[in-house]
Amino acid sequence: MIYSVHQPHYLPYLGYLAKVFQSDVFVFLERVQYVRREYQNRNKIKSPDGAVWLTIPVKGEYKTRIDQMTPDDSKPWRENHIETLRRFYAKADYLPELEGFQQVLKEPGANLAELLMRTTAYFLDRFGIQTVRKSQAELEPLPDEPNLRIVEIGKKLGATVYLAGAGGREYMNLAPFTSAGIEVHFQEFQPLPYPQLHGEFIPYLGAIDLLLCTGKDGFSKYQVNLI
Repeated sequence: MIYSVHQPHYLPYLGYLAKVFQSDVFVFLERVQYVRREYQNRNKIKSPDGAVWLTIPVKGEYKTRIDQMTPDDSKPWRENHIETLRRFYAKADYLPELEGFQQVLKEPGANLAELLMRTTAYFLDRFGIQTVRKSQAELEPLPDEPNLRIVEIGKKLGATVYLAGAGGREYMNLAPFTSAGIEVHFQEFQPLPYPQLHGEFIPYLGAIDLLLCTGKDGFSKYQVNLI
C-alpha cells in the first residue's frame, strides 16, 4: 500500500493532487507548524497580466500549528477571492464550476486547517480522485521528529511504500523507513500543458485554474502522472 502526507494547502497545485492520486491513503499534516509566505494560506491563479496570488489573511501566534491558525474574517477575503476569480475567468469554458467552490469556501470552519482540508477535498472530489484521506489528528500520538512521524504514520496504516516529494531527496533520513520495511519513492511531477486563458501556458497554478478552464474531467485528461 502506498501512502503520502502533506501539510494542507490553499488551492493546491496539480503536483499535490497528483501525489494524492498516486497514493492509496493520503494524510493531511495539519498539526505541524504553520509557515508564513508559503502555500498553506495562498496560491497562484492566472490574470491577464500573468500569475497572481490569492491569499487568506490569517490570525495566530508565531510558530503556531496550522490547526491553531484562523482565517481573519474581519476582512472580506472570501468575497474578494470569488470576485477576483469571477473577473479573471469570466471567459472560461467552465466558469459555472466556481459556484460549487464558492459554497464550500463560505462554509464555517473553526480554524485554517479545516478550511484547507475542506477546499482540497472539493477539488479531489470534482476531479474524481478517490484516494482515502485521513488527518494527522486521527493517527495521533505521533513522534515530533519529522522522519519518525512519517514512518509511524506508515506503520499505523500498514503501508509498505511512502511517496515523497522530489525535494525530499535533499533532507530525508531514509534509515528509519528501511528499518520499518517501508520503501521510499520520490514523485517526479511534470506538468502537462492544458488550455488556459490569457496567453501562454503557465504551470504550477492552483487547481482552480484547471477546473475552470477544463472542467471536472481536466485532471484525468491532462494531469495524470504516474510514479
